[in-house]
Amino acid sequence: MSNLHTLLSEPARRAAQTLFAELGGARSVLVATADGFELTHVGEAGIDPARLAAIVGSFSALGDVASRETRIGTPRYLVIESSEGRLAVRCMQALGQSIVVLVLTDRSVTLGLVWNCLAETERLMNAA
Repeated sequence: MSNLHTLLSEPARRAAQTLFAELGGARSVLVATADGFELTHVGEAGIDPARLAAIVGSFSALGDVASRETRIGTPRYLVIESSEGRLAVRCMQALGQSIVVLVLTDRSVTLGLVWNCLAETERLMNAA
């Protein structure tokens, strides 16, 4: 386990559990490094957290490149809205490291609530 994983694992676990518990309609919460390595996962057993972490790390990198190319600043949220639910990703800094927090929800959850809960997750991660 790298020093980064050691530093972030416990705060990530606590933040993911809190987010999952507080966001009704959440199916899964994943916290990963920005380069695509899983730190923690809470939720559905049918999801491969390591694979999803790698995919979300790629999304984060694409969002970063697109944001720089269009000069719109640092990316914060990426959202995939599908027929059965939403996948929302918050790009953030935690303890000086770039991480991503993904929440998978059903369609009953409003994006505003998801964004608010993810912003609170960032505060929790940085309070650790």
